Amino acid sequence: MNNINELHSLKTKDMDAGEVFSNRPSGTKIMGYANPSAYTPEIDPDYIFQESSRDIIVWLLNPCDPLYVFGPIGSGKTSHIKQLAARLNYPVFEVTGHGRLEFSDLAGHLTVQDGNMTFQYGPLALAMIYGGICLVNEIDLTPPEVSAGLNSVLDGSPLCIAENGGELVKPHPMFRFAATANTNGGGDETGLYQGAQRQNLAFADRFMLCEMNYPDSEVEKNLVKQRFPSLPKKLCGKMVEYANEVRKLFMGESSSTKLLNSIEITFSTRSLLRWAELTVKFQPLARQGIQPITYALDRALAYRASRETRAMLHELAQRMFPQLEEAAVSTASQGNAEILSGEEAVNFLHTWNNNATNGQGSRIHLRKLSDNGVDTKEWIGEARPDGMALSFGRTGNVNNKRFFKRDVCCDCDPHKELEIRACKKIHEGYWLLPEKCSQ
Repeated sequence: MNNINELHSLKTKDMDAGEVFSNRPSGTKIMGYANPSAYTPEIDPDYIFQESSRDIIVWLLNPCDPLYVFGPIGSGKTSHIKQLAARLNYPVFEVTGHGRLEFSDLAGHLTVQDGNMTFQYGPLALAMIYGGICLVNEIDLTPPEVSAGLNSVLDGSPLCIAENGGELVKPHPMFRFAATANTNGGGDETGLYQGAQRQNLAFADRFMLCEMNYPDSEVEKNLVKQRFPSLPKKLCGKMVEYANEVRKLFMGESSSTKLLNSIEITFSTRSLLRWAELTVKFQPLARQGIQPITYALDRALAYRASRETRAMLHELAQRMFPQLEEAAVSTASQGNAEILSGEEAVNFLHTWNNNATNGQGSRIHLRKLSDNGVDTKEWIGEARPDGMALSFGRTGNVNNKRFFKRDVCCDCDPHKELEIRACKKIHEGYWLLPEKCSQ
């Protein structure tokens, strides 16, 4: 109830569309809200928009037809709408379509509260009352007779709720209706999306259409590298190439001469990032002779496939980046019981610094697989009573050295200076080798 009360205080605000979506003033005004509410999606500052985002922005700019976004699984249909809405502080009322969805799931239904019968508004009614976006995901899974019941609302007419005494809900000026689906509403001719139904033509005709595919390869490569800097750039690129080949197999469009059959699963951007994350987390398994990339592949995607498809995915992985995997395994398995990266490594260093005694020596060791996927780089720092010493270079040739006197270190503390510099290197993609650290 408190969340609903919060919606009463929403106030609209004119914004500059360029500043909101690209941080560059454009002079084009777009209406949003002054403050977010509990129903406003959280902003992901690292989210990367696609070219098709402009269609959704145009839709948000003008109070026009409802929006229908279609495309393959995991291509970002829902997240695009929600991230654009988040930047306008738009409340989003979300529901997922399915074969047993009823109109009351959208409009609302009677319920018992404190022993009394009360009416609880559904996402459609809430969006119409308070001026939000009603977002129906997987709308092509909804029976066409249910979705056709939305026709009058999609035309801009009020919503009549018979279950609440015939209440007439007039659409708020900021009300928007958006739907996402894997098909364009004309049914599934590919056989890839079981349960998708052909929608009523009169219903489908009311929408502005937007097709959304997977992000461009360069966008996905940058996204993977940005999220997981400890992975070599070349390896990130190969993982994206692998994901795109799997997508082609899924669509029956593979250019491979050996893998001609279509498969029943595919990579979304979501599962690609999961694969990259697990590859980083499973790096310590390399010292046991377990390949982190294929081990993570199973747990990110391949375990959902049949045995035949899983074998095909493994064969494809072996053909596409065996040398890169061997290099990554070699780096991770050079006698280290544990490898830390990202925030885990930063947290370790923070604890290390808190336990360090100023006036005594301490040493940390970092390593990075370079972009060519073969060579490794070393970075060794030592905090001494008189200052901080650095040694860095390629593995086996760490001959670059620098020394910083105590009085030029941060707060005249060599340990603090070393922590700051080491954290910076970790954010650049270096791994921490705790076993080689000492105090």
